[in-house]
Amino acid sequence: DKLGKSVKGAAGALGLALSARAAINFGKAAVKAFAEDEAAASRLAKTVDNLGLSFANAELAKFVEDLSMSSGVVDDKLRPALQGLLTTTGSVVNSQKLLKQAIDISAGSGVDLETVANDLAQAYVGNTKGLKKYNTGLTQAELKAASFEEIQKKLNEQFSGSNAAYLGTYAGKMQLLTTAAGEAKETIGGGLIEAFKILAGDTSINDLAAKMKTLATNIADFFRGLAQGFKDLAAMPVIKQMLQLAGILLKILGKVAGGVVSPFVTEG
Repeated sequence: DKLGKSVKGAAGALGLALSARAAINFGKAAVKAFAEDEAAASRLAKTVDNLGLSFANAELAKFVEDLSMSSGVVDDKLRPALQGLLTTTGSVVNSQKLLKQAIDISAGSGVDLETVANDLAQAYVGNTKGLKKYNTGLTQAELKAASFEEIQKKLNEQFSGSNAAYLGTYAGKMQLLTTAAGEAKETIGGGLIEAFKILAGDTSINDLAAKMKTLATNIADFFRGLAQGFKDLAAMPVIKQMLQLAGILLKILGKVAGGVVSPFVTEG
């Protein structure tokens, strides 16, 4: 019974240690995911500002968030695609429509989303060369002569509903779950950073980063000083003699203990 309780106790302690380690690793990953997501969002917002469309920043942020959850496409892929569309078309409304269409074309053709979005953006301004890969049934000359509305209609006939159909498959459902989990991780990471800021009494990431850097430097200096102190201490003649004496005493005690025990130890 005692042995069983000890084993269970040890297993429980080990499980707790492993859980703590897993929690720490998840926390690190969550903070990293949030930081990367925030940087990507900042790049898109800056592009929108530069295009003179600052009024649409909040709308576009919500659009990307909702589209990610409904389409199963991670926002890390949606933002660069939307950024390219905005840069080329200069229109918020048209860029949103084209991004939704690009998701269907990407799902139906297997071409990555950013490439599809770029091909649509180029076709929007009259360059239809990139559309050949989607097998629209139109020759290059026909593509060049067609209006963008006609090309869109042709692409819709071929790819409309492709992403919805994909999301109905097992792989599509798993993608939706993965996307949702990724969004949750980013949200948790943001919460952790806010918690660090509150505990540090700071209101900005820059202040928190500066304090963390100072703390890390101080800890590093402490350990370097501690190591140097031990090294200097061990080099002192008196300390060397004490260590040598301690070693001799341990050897003597070992021999004495062995002599006391040996008569009571039998072979076999």
